[in-house]
Amino acid sequence: MCWFAAYTKPRSEFKALGYFDKCKVTAYVPEYLEKKIWSDRIKSVRVPAISSYVFFELDSLNYDLINLNPFVTNVVKAFGQPVKISDSEITLLKNCLKNYTENFDVVTGDSVKIHSGVFKNKQGVVDTIDENYVTLLINSIKLKLSLSSSRLSLVS
Repeated sequence: MCWFAAYTKPRSEFKALGYFDKCKVTAYVPEYLEKKIWSDRIKSVRVPAISSYVFFELDSLNYDLINLNPFVTNVVKAFGQPVKISDSEITLLKNCLKNYTENFDVVTGDSVKIHSGVFKNKQGVVDTIDENYVTLLINSIKLKLSLSSSRLSLVS
């Protein structure tokens, strides 16, 4: 079996995924949770990580089956041939998004351990938290480190 990608209509990724599920086709849309703030409430919303794409797995590409999906516009092609995606690439995509989080359960003054990256397993204290960055004070190497919150993985 091989994975393929298809373009979807705008904001129809999850609808295309649902239709493939009804047709018993293994499909995947990379997603993450994002907090949306309205005047009266805060809600976690599923957001596709790659807009306008759905990935699906078939033995061979069946255009009749793909064209039945009303939310899919076309199969992704390169040089006139459908792009085949390996299982390892889909697994890598799933693993990258598995631990992604939009929010942090840490506050200024918390002691944390860096879970990944160059400073893996170093202990630090949260100095400041901005919209896009978290600043840590790492005492063992006397360093004030400012990290992008989109690439940050911390353990309290």
